[in-house]
Amino acid sequence: MAKGSEIQFSFNRVKDAQTHAMVTRLTPTDVLCHRNYFYQKCFTRDGNRLLFAGEFDGNRNYYLLNLVTQRAVQLTEGPGDNTFGGFLSPDDKHLYYVKNERSLQRVSLADFSEQTVYRVPDTWVGYGTWVANSECTSLVGIEIAREDWTPLSDWTIFQAFYHRKPHCRLLRVDLNSGRSRVIHEENGWLGHPIYRPFDDSTIAFCHEGPHDLVDARMWLVNEDGSHVRKVKTHGEGESCTHEFWVPDGSALMYVSYQKGRSDRCIRRFDPQTGEDSGVMVMPNCSHLMSNEDGTLLVGDGSGTPVDVKDTASHVIENDPWLYIFNTKTRKYAPLVAHNSSWKVLDGDRQVTHPHPSFSPDNKQVLFTSDYEGLPALYLAEVTEDLLGSLKD
Repeated sequence: MAKGSEIQFSFNRVKDAQTHAMVTRLTPTDVLCHRNYFYQKCFTRDGNRLLFAGEFDGNRNYYLLNLVTQRAVQLTEGPGDNTFGGFLSPDDKHLYYVKNERSLQRVSLADFSEQTVYRVPDTWVGYGTWVANSECTSLVGIEIAREDWTPLSDWTIFQAFYHRKPHCRLLRVDLNSGRSRVIHEENGWLGHPIYRPFDDSTIAFCHEGPHDLVDARMWLVNEDGSHVRKVKTHGEGESCTHEFWVPDGSALMYVSYQKGRSDRCIRRFDPQTGEDSGVMVMPNCSHLMSNEDGTLLVGDGSGTPVDVKDTASHVIENDPWLYIFNTKTRKYAPLVAHNSSWKVLDGDRQVTHPHPSFSPDNKQVLFTSDYEGLPALYLAEVTEDLLGSLKD
């Protein structure tokens, strides 16, 4: 299939058996489809169109789905799309994504024309999710030395790669000129670079690897490369994961969990004061994402983590629910059952992960699940009754 090709979908609506919330399956169950990473922009501002990835012709490419007409238009073609890291520009005019671990591409949503903004040097590999600043004038990404690179096709390789201490560098790319500059580099696995919203001077990144082996997961650095500092020192037996900036830039939030405990903790770091504080205890969710000001969160229940070395100390029963959290009242409730398997599929560690996030109006939650077949996209309704139950 070529860019500009259209596919007519037929959405399927059902009520969750326990919560009675309405759930809409957007994509078919016989074609692998998934959403992008949970903190990357996927909805247009009006909430009517949705970016997603699908394998409709054997290649996994980007599509834009009109939620009113139920028609999807193809945005990219051919092999090699990084279909987790792509995002829509704030003005809804472009898709940005990385192709073949090499080229940062910009696609016009108006006519599907495409240009290369930046090309990774031949001796490096473009890794992971690359994230733009609020104005979408620059982005930050991670490059790994090609001689150190191995495709991370399962969790055993994930753990081995950590011990390799690959040469990594965090860089900034100007999205207008394509010029790049290295911000920070070290012989250690770096990941998840994220500009603080509305503050280009502050960038978060992580030390990647098994959570119980990483010295300190979350770090900050100034955009000019100065003042590299850890967000927190891990407590005894503590692991931290899946950090994200609240969209208004007020805090870095993340998941904290302990050996021998099945529950987890939502924590919050204030970049202005440096205060790190617990928000609330929650079920064993893996990913969290918030609304604009961090007053509401959505999380995906999971099972025994695969991204730790000592799994015996973290054995927990799989939790199949999506939860909504009110961070002011510290109350939470199940939204719907996602029932995803979390399994590695065809060498992809992420494709069955729910990765939930809110729609622009906070009235729905987008997630991926494979409970009906191949991974598909779903929208779950967030009712006023549910939100009311979480108030004081």
